[in-house]
Amino acid sequence: MHVAAIPLAARPEPIATEGTLLGRCFINPLIDYSLVAGAITIPIFIAIYFIPGLTPAVDGPITLRSFLLINGSHFAASTLRLYTKPGAKKAFPFLSWGFPVICLLAVGWGLARPAVGSNLTALYFTWSPYHYAAQTYGLAVMYAMRSGARLDQRDKWQMWWVCLLPFLYSFITSKQGGLSWFVSHDLIAKLPALSAAYQGLVGLVTVGIFLLPVSLFWQLRRMRGRNVPLSSLTLQITNGIWWLGTDYLNGWWWAAMFHSLQYLIIVVVQHVKEQMARTDKSGPLHRPLVYGGGFYGISFVLAIFLFFVVPLIYVPFGFTATQSFIMMTVVINLHHFVVDGFIWRTRPAGGQPTVNTRQQNVPLAV
Repeated sequence: MHVAAIPLAARPEPIATEGTLLGRCFINPLIDYSLVAGAITIPIFIAIYFIPGLTPAVDGPITLRSFLLINGSHFAASTLRLYTKPGAKKAFPFLSWGFPVICLLAVGWGLARPAVGSNLTALYFTWSPYHYAAQTYGLAVMYAMRSGARLDQRDKWQMWWVCLLPFLYSFITSKQGGLSWFVSHDLIAKLPALSAAYQGLVGLVTVGIFLLPVSLFWQLRRMRGRNVPLSSLTLQITNGIWWLGTDYLNGWWWAAMFHSLQYLIIVVVQHVKEQMARTDKSGPLHRPLVYGGGFYGISFVLAIFLFFVVPLIYVPFGFTATQSFIMMTVVINLHHFVVDGFIWRTRPAGGQPTVNTRQQNVPLAV
């Protein structure tokens, strides 16, 4: 990652070029559009669609390496962010010190009670697509506002619901969670009227995932003059394609990987900006590359500790290392969802999803 190219908070922010399709990026158009906005996922998706076997095996070496480098590190970065963001520990004392203990107890409970473990796993599979949809919304709004688009509450709400469509699709089609957590797909198939309604709903959501973001993008730019950049639309399209054309687990693997990559880039950018803007007597001590590389390096080491060392505490109680790792992974995901809901996102009293543009906080997920 070319962290050195990150604009520093100590320097004056460049004025957004309003009205341009490209918009204003965090690092540069190549990185922002290909990795953060997810454009690189389009050719990968096409290849996966025609050659499904390209998705690595869950227990294969490629998955383990990519998990540590990207997915696991992004979970650790979320935890690290909680303890490094100025004022976060003071603002969220229970989240910082009490909630981790509850999560450790939840892992033990899930291991000891299979029914609890299966429900925690179903919750994880259900919540994950919502988490990705919420992050897509946050990034889309953030890019729009950075690029000079003055979104009102109606604009934000419409973008929010459009971003939720991939979650709705995964919820009604997943066999690992979502609707199947409560109603068997076999039962739906046995009732002709219900099955027809179900298939109709799946078809409508499938079409909506692609058409509604384009329609809203056109309305915002042409009819309301909001100057939303193309990156906002790209984010919505790329988040949706992974749940279509492949099975749920296939889509979940790739969506999780690119969601993690998005997260790592943004959290490193934010951390570097905060460190370079320090107002204490010493001022910034290092260059952006040192701060960014250090944050990622600590996240990588912390990921190894959280996923491969901490689970060993359950082995003396009769559980295997594999069982402990799986349940720890599920609970760490849930911990990540909750933590992100506090450290990244703000909501007014009315509950509308918003962005703290003054501090440029990224409302990544809840």
